[in-house]
Amino acid sequence: MNLPEASLEDLARLRMYECQGTLLGGLKVAQGLGIDAEEYGYRMMMEQGIGWAKLCGDLEKIARIFHEHYQVSYGFGPALAVTLDDATLSFDMPSLSHAAAGQLRHWRLPAQALEDVNRGFWRALTENAGVTVDMEFGADRHRVTVQRG
Repeated sequence: MNLPEASLEDLARLRMYECQGTLLGGLKVAQGLGIDAEEYGYRMMMEQGIGWAKLCGDLEKIARIFHEHYQVSYGFGPALAVTLDDATLSFDMPSLSHAAAGQLRHWRLPAQALEDVNRGFWRALTENAGVTVDMEFGADRHRVTVQRG
């Protein structure tokens, strides 16, 4: 079989689509089992091998984890702005649903579902990592602000 070679850029793009597809396909299965999108996101965060309670307000570690997540899953590159001062961490990024539009269509899910999954991710940290979180989902930009306590 003669398959085309893939460049590193092609592989990164494919990995991003697979990450989105796995996240949204898992949501579709969870919904079939009666679990809503926010609860799915929450459970997904809690089942990871990350001890969120051990992070207890460590905004730098939280920044590294979610910077990697947003870059691998959505490929924002320099369009993802991460700022950190003493007590506040902010992620300013393009719309998650625009970045995942193809996979949302593929799985027949509304943008709201992806936003709710992300609410669940951050609820897990709010309840377990000693932070408070404010999320703004605008039409073109999303912002997540994380504070200690």
